[in-house]
Amino acid sequence: MNPGDKLRSQVEQELHAILSEGSTPLLELDSMYRYHMGFCDREGEPVDLPKGKYMRPVLCLAMCAALGGNPEQAIPAAASLELGHRCSLVFDDIQDKGSERNGRPTVWTIWGADQAINAGLILSSFARVALLRLKQRRVPTLTILGTWAVLERATIDLCRGQSMDLSFMDGRSVGVAEYMDMVRGKTATFFGAACEVAALIASRDERTVLLARDFGQKMGVAFQIRDDYLGVWGDEAEVGKTANDLVEKKRSLPVILAGEMAPGYPGVDRYTVERWLKSEDRRPEEAAVIRAFMERIGVPAKLAEMEKGYLGEATQILDQLELQPGWAERLRSLLDRVVERNL
Repeated sequence: MNPGDKLRSQVEQELHAILSEGSTPLLELDSMYRYHMGFCDREGEPVDLPKGKYMRPVLCLAMCAALGGNPEQAIPAAASLELGHRCSLVFDDIQDKGSERNGRPTVWTIWGADQAINAGLILSSFARVALLRLKQRRVPTLTILGTWAVLERATIDLCRGQSMDLSFMDGRSVGVAEYMDMVRGKTATFFGAACEVAALIASRDERTVLLARDFGQKMGVAFQIRDDYLGVWGDEAEVGKTANDLVEKKRSLPVILAGEMAPGYPGVDRYTVERWLKSEDRRPEEAAVIRAFMERIGVPAKLAEMEKGYLGEATQILDQLELQPGWAERLRSLLDRVVERNL
């Protein structure tokens, strides 16, 4: 078992332990949030399914070890990160009317939006309960409170980012700068929190904590840039699902870049994109025309340039951290996974 698989296994064991705590379960509600976590089917029967990459908790444990801490101590915090992230996905699916996640119907499409909200709230509560388990790992009380504050602030930033993302759906023009502000809230904040929490548990040195957080945030932005790229150009044969952001007319980074880059090309203006966004046409053939237009004006190359920039900044931060032998390369390999991952 490689180090990443071992960390994922430890996180999954902790998640099972956390979700088994609490009062007498209400079976159907219990099934909803366990189903969302990939632990059971819709009938509540245990299943052995892919549980996700656990990127945020694995990053947390890896950073803790890299800074000389004991990753075993950070496992409850890593599990809390995953629970907070999964809670946000329940709500995101409702708001975006997403019908499928990880190859299965979403919670709200099976049990309805009202019950899905209950399932999401329970996961949010479990995320906080998880932090109490840090005491069992002999993490000092002040560090636990600091960790709690980091994760609460990250959740607030995530909600602000989600609010911005929803506001982009009202048809108004959105610039790249505004979109990147949204990304720093909705996506990058939990990557930053994963590393900040790790540094609090491992070091508590203020400079180290801030550098670790900045590394995670840069990684998170690069992650979202790659995600937006795959939403348009993902290889369906490899990823197993349609890259349909254009069919859904999602105002993702490729679309916004196309609007800003178009005026630089003869016979083309930003309204080529704006007119398409405001039309009722959702045919795949029309999306294919827009995709070809994006390729012609250089959107994929610009995305690659932006992603490379954020990954480079993250690597520079690693060089400023005092890391245990061998861990700089392991953290760089996590950065590589951002680029190499599928949809």
